[in-house]
Amino acid sequence: MSYKLIYLARRAKTVAREDWPKTWRSHAIFASKFPVLEAEIRWLRYCNRIDEPALDGTPVDLPFLSTEHDGVAIAGSPTLEGISGAGFTPEDRELIDEDERRVFDMLTPNFTFFTQETVVKDGKLGEVAVFSFLARKPGMSREAFDERYHGAHAGVARNTVASLAGLTRYALNRPVQEPLPLFPFDGITEGWYDTQDDAIRALTGKELEPVREDLAEFCDPGAGVVMLTSPCHRWPKD
Repeated sequence: MSYKLIYLARRAKTVAREDWPKTWRSHAIFASKFPVLEAEIRWLRYCNRIDEPALDGTPVDLPFLSTEHDGVAIAGSPTLEGISGAGFTPEDRELIDEDERRVFDMLTPNFTFFTQETVVKDGKLGEVAVFSFLARKPGMSREAFDERYHGAHAGVARNTVASLAGLTRYALNRPVQEPLPLFPFDGITEGWYDTQDDAIRALTGKELEPVREDLAEFCDPGAGVVMLTSPCHRWPKD
């Protein structure tokens, strides 16, 4: 059974938006020096926010996309301990925290999710990724959300995305820890596409309407975050 780390990043106030990808990558290089992480992480993507979405070269207005966050990191490991930092010494943790303060607006444990996935469509990680951070409707239990999201909804998604043009991978992620106080999300959907055009057509077209309609039945639309991103750092590089 494998695990994933997913976090919704916001840059430090001292980091300009245009400098963010380079600064973020420098954090990955720094963290890779710690053997406990390098040995356990099997793959990683830093996915930077696409600031100017365009379809066939023409800018498009997508007001439902978040501009309050700068990117999404995602990594895979065979063990939860391998991505949770459980093996850090107190001295190592202090060094990591110092570098995180340089890069982010807060320490990563505040916005990091450790998840297990339900694969809807398996395949490669594409060149563009859409991440939807989902919160359950008020009054709904987390257990009921999990049952619906990874059960009936997974079936709806599987039937809907099977022939979606340009989609390379689609997965539903369940956080294994309790919802984070500042980021109380119950599920994270990730969709990977060959191109930005493919992703925007999926976001704006009718093909995913059954998925959106089903999510509206058990998710709070005002509490979610949708990110359109493209990898700015990947490991391994292939």
